[in-house]
Amino acid sequence: MGKSVRLVSFRSLLLVLIVLVISVGLYFVFSHGQSLRGVAGNFTTVNSTVLGYAGRVLVEARVLYTNAIAENESNLVDVLNDFTRGLILNGTFINGTTLTIGHTQYKYVILRVYYNGFSFFPEKIQGNGIRVVLLPKPATVTYTGGWVGHYLVTYNGKTYNVTLFDVPLMVMWDYVSTSTQRIGNLYIIQIWINKEPGKSLPNGELWIILTKP
Repeated sequence: MGKSVRLVSFRSLLLVLIVLVISVGLYFVFSHGQSLRGVAGNFTTVNSTVLGYAGRVLVEARVLYTNAIAENESNLVDVLNDFTRGLILNGTFINGTTLTIGHTQYKYVILRVYYNGFSFFPEKIQGNGIRVVLLPKPATVTYTGGWVGHYLVTYNGKTYNVTLFDVPLMVMWDYVSTSTQRIGNLYIIQIWINKEPGKSLPNGELWIILTKP
């Protein structure tokens, strides 16, 4: 019990410190405006290699999640959203355009894949009518202990501003950690996996946008 309390206290303190640092960065971003440099140009698409590694992350997330539940270690999985839980437990990549969750089909575009050294992290990507641009970070802004990305996501003639966070020191404590946003008809999901929670940084990541056809 004492160890769990100390761990929670440490994570809470760490979260407060990181939020303070990120908040300062966000203040400068929104106070000084967002640069649109680099928005024009070629867009990346997902190939079979990227798709293969994305599938590995999803499968490993499923194994880690189910094993943690079976071993009464539910405190080491951070999956609060039902839709994201369904993706982890029942999601399957069919091809480069379609993913199923159970019997329901979704269109998708992948924003990031990392798995045991392989990394896919494009600044501009499109697929299934979804166009995503990672805005350049202002030169005057720096982040400590994490990363903040500001995206423009265009779908069905509408453009949304989306902010994603990646704080390894926060997600390293769980077998599976997730973040879920829903904007319009789009689900924006981040998944981190870690075979050795608390001992190493995540060995896999999958960031993906899903929508029904």
